[in-house]
Amino acid sequence: MSQRIEILAVLLVAALTGWGLAVSADEATSGDRSPQARAAEEEFFAVFNGEPRRREGPLRNLMIAWLGDRQDGRTALLLGLNHLWLAAEGDRTNPRLVEHLLLSERFLSQAQELLPEDERIASWLLPVRLALAEDVGERESLMDELMAAYRQDPNFHSFSVALQSFSDRPGTQPFERGLAALRSATGGCNDDPGDVSCLNRPRWPHNQEGYLTFFADYELKAGHPQRARELLLATRSAESFSRWPFRDEAEDRLENLELYAELFANDDPGDDPPTFFTGGSRIGCQVCHLGASD
Repeated sequence: MSQRIEILAVLLVAALTGWGLAVSADEATSGDRSPQARAAEEEFFAVFNGEPRRREGPLRNLMIAWLGDRQDGRTALLLGLNHLWLAAEGDRTNPRLVEHLLLSERFLSQAQELLPEDERIASWLLPVRLALAEDVGERESLMDELMAAYRQDPNFHSFSVALQSFSDRPGTQPFERGLAALRSATGGCNDDPGDVSCLNRPRWPHNQEGYLTFFADYELKAGHPQRARELLLATRSAESFSRWPFRDEAEDRLENLELYAELFANDDPGDDPPTFFTGGSRIGCQVCHLGASD
């Protein structure tokens, strides 16, 4: 059971981290939302961006707001994300992780129904469904859905695609698909540097640093240490790098690049270098979302 929970957690971290995978601080909220809903939203982001130890804190007021208006898609979305966060960074030996996954799927599904114009939800909902999938056929169908979302918006959905395949062996079709997704998003952001999926914003203040470090890990595992080095050096060019709580992780990779490349290349996956999102890490969501950009 504990091994199954660990696998679930690794699969779902993709849904809440990466290339701008958050609800935008710049979005205008609907004018007819209740004061309770607005206050619950503010509480959620105050905790999400600054008090990660209080992960369960926002749930009560979000649920009260949802009970007051079950047609508020925004509140349903935040409830789904809060339960997803609890699963992604929670105790992976605790069977309640599955409970959070089920509740996340429930509220994210409702949010998708109520907010059909929000195409980002696929990158949160589909990894949850992948984590809960019972068989290979179901997983393949869900990956097809995720790839369809990726083709519509490569910059936004590339991270979710890539993280589903990071644990596969280099050279396999899933691994190469993930690597191609990361590379295409980098090119897409170069073509459209104003895309908010590619930028740091108050609610994802270290988006660029987190994404580039994960991309570097992928290139390193793929056997391209020089490309990994270039990506890690690029993290330093972010204006917010000096305030990034995890900047030492990028520096550690630069100092140990050759050693980590050798560990990825050998036949023992058990000694692979640590990453933000695999190997039992519980800091996945915080990599991009913790802290303030100002």
